[in-house]
Amino acid sequence: MKSRKIELFICISCGVIVVGFILFSNDPRTLIRSLHELNPLWLLGSVGCMIGYWLFETLTLHFLLKDFYGDEPFSDSLNVTMGGQYFSAITPFSTGGQPFQAYYLTKKGRNLGVTVSALMAKFIIYQISLVVLSTVLLIIKWDFFKDAVPNFYWLVIIGYTINILVLAAIIVIGVFKGIADGIYRGMIKLGAKLRIVKNREEALEKAEESLSLFHSTFRGLFHHMPVLLAGLLFSTLQLLCYFSVTYFIYRSFGLSAVGLITIIAAQGFVLMVSSFVPIPGAGVGAEASFALFFGACFPEDGQIGLAVIIWRFISFYLTIIVGVFFAMNIGKVKRRSVKSNAEALTEAAANAAENEGGQEE
Repeated sequence: MKSRKIELFICISCGVIVVGFILFSNDPRTLIRSLHELNPLWLLGSVGCMIGYWLFETLTLHFLLKDFYGDEPFSDSLNVTMGGQYFSAITPFSTGGQPFQAYYLTKKGRNLGVTVSALMAKFIIYQISLVVLSTVLLIIKWDFFKDAVPNFYWLVIIGYTINILVLAAIIVIGVFKGIADGIYRGMIKLGAKLRIVKNREEALEKAEESLSLFHSTFRGLFHHMPVLLAGLLFSTLQLLCYFSVTYFIYRSFGLSAVGLITIIAAQGFVLMVSSFVPIPGAGVGAEASFALFFGACFPEDGQIGLAVIIWRFISFYLTIIVGVFFAMNIGKVKRRSVKSNAEALTEAAANAAENEGGQEE
């Protein structure tokens, strides 16, 4: 609990620093004038895009949980998603979301192994969607941003390369278990020699369990093609909703010279660049990259500073405000019966066996 308060304090502090810098570096009268000129309907549209982002992630998780368990209520999927959004927002590299989601589901009586498999599947689907969509955006808008943003290609290539490496690692672990086995064993042995790993045998055992679970989850996805394709569609729409938040903010200033695809591409690049800043919510890094990529889109004095504040509030702080109410519900969760959980596991195993048989035929 103490660490959560510290992380939340860091998020708020970063926001205060950014707002303070914008107010200090701009004429307050210019900012106030720009604020009065904003179109509230377009701003509501940006909030609607953020709600769409949450709902499409919920749908991705809901389809996966229903496939694993068969009886997942949509309200549970929404609670899991929004609580995960909150903890992802306040932790470095968004690492707090999945542990919370696993804890929430197991508290409802769900099996931990099956739950982790479902969350892994969601992560795999999201990463595939992100890399594919980012590739398309890079191809379409590479020349435009290379000319418009100094040193753009180095920033984006670094972020894009990291995402490609993450996806490549997923594929290697999921398809080539032997190679992954050799890599993690080598890393643990090296860690033991450097005295980073204290108990070598225990670390090897835990790594083997995690690798086997990930490998089976990855292979199992391709035995559930309708769920996989639905997840890819929802994850792509989720990303497009998030990227479109900025377009509606842009239009709220009465601007229209830059098209939707360009704004979506720029926002995708902002995500690639800022997602690896080691501060909760990529604090300061997200705002700086937004100003870098969108500075030319907001030509008048004070517009880009105000746009940064609005974008950051809607795309990040609104998630914290809404998500905390869902996260607080965990104390009210009632456990489901063990029988219900066992039935879900039996059904999941039966479905997997059925799919395996269909593949062999």
